[in-house]
Amino acid sequence: MCTVVSKKSARRSVAAAALTLLVTALTAPLATAVHAEPASRELPTGAVSLSLKEALERAEQRGPDVILAARAVQEARTLRVGAGVVMPSNPRLAVDARPLFTGGPAGQLGYAATLEMLFDVGGAPNARVREAERAGEVATADLSLERLRGRIAAWIAYLQVRVAEMRIAETKSLVGIAERILRASKQRGAMGAAGDIEETLATADLGQLRAAIEAASRERDEHIATLRDVLDLGSTQPVVLTTPLEEPPPPPDRDQLLRRAIDSRPELAQIRARLAFLDARYDRLGKERFPKIGGYVGVDASPANPTFGILGLSIELPVAQRNSGPRALTEAARATETERQELQARRIVREVSALHAAYESRRSELKLIETTSVPAAERTLELVEVGWLAGRFDMFRVATAARDVARVRSARLDALEGAWLARIALDRAAGGTTQ
Repeated sequence: MCTVVSKKSARRSVAAAALTLLVTALTAPLATAVHAEPASRELPTGAVSLSLKEALERAEQRGPDVILAARAVQEARTLRVGAGVVMPSNPRLAVDARPLFTGGPAGQLGYAATLEMLFDVGGAPNARVREAERAGEVATADLSLERLRGRIAAWIAYLQVRVAEMRIAETKSLVGIAERILRASKQRGAMGAAGDIEETLATADLGQLRAAIEAASRERDEHIATLRDVLDLGSTQPVVLTTPLEEPPPPPDRDQLLRRAIDSRPELAQIRARLAFLDARYDRLGKERFPKIGGYVGVDASPANPTFGILGLSIELPVAQRNSGPRALTEAARATETERQELQARRIVREVSALHAAYESRRSELKLIETTSVPAAERTLELVEVGWLAGRFDMFRVATAARDVARVRSARLDALEGAWLARIALDRAAGGTTQ
């Protein structure tokens, strides 16, 4: 009888302790997903605060590759200097001495001098100016492409930093759950309701979560370093991102994106600029075939003869140099660029269509995980934890439920990152016009 009473007393004690832990478990929140910024955030000393818009604008204007492309534009524009000069070469001065050998006093010296100038009169100077202007437009198209690349690189780095920060916050909330389970395990063990295996299992899971925080922090630092490089910031410049990572919005209409892509893709603008440049070059090579006209003046002073002035006109005879080779090469390059333009346009249509469908699929995947997997996993953990505290489940069931919560939350972040990466790829395919 005493044995029965003592067992009942023990069960009552365990039940009372379990009820206390149950109240604690139910009043403690499981975790909150990080979707918004804190109300106030004090910046570290010397830190730069960047919204997503500011980061994209800085990348498009001050990225290292953008700066070099802008310098290339300035170099190309200098081709315009001197291109319209009508004298393609410097004046040529010829001077000769004419010593007297026979027919007069020895020692007398005659001389002759001629100054000749060639002129382009067939329109070649204006053609060279147009060619130089088209070369500047090619460099400007290259600059537009570098700006788009900088924008996309900055957007990806910004996204990855924000995802890493969210992963850190999510893992910290899971650490809170693991710490709560560990405390309950210790209390159950102290009351004799559980063995050491519960505590060791909870300790192992807690250690893995803390290691995951370190890994996520390291990833954040790596992505911050990438963002500094894209934005040309100092190697130790503290960076604070202010734009929260929200749900990706629905994409624009596919046909509308296709029209924008054809109009805005810098690759097509590059091809159009190169075609215009090649047209200008072909025109210039054709006009340079027109013979150059030369005028010359001179003097002829011979010892035994009167001194004569010379005034004459010369004309180039373009019988050998007809620019046939350069013109044939330019014509072949034009055909290549025309074919490239058609191929690129078809490729853009396929790319935008595929990325549009992929983005929609990514958004659907994210919505399913957020509305089904995450709530179900968190509810399962709550119920299993309550049952464990009441003595109906063992610790292994609790550990499995906690790991499922960690897994589906990680899957949600992966899906969120994948959806935004798909959105960025769609923005890139459309020429940077979807943001």
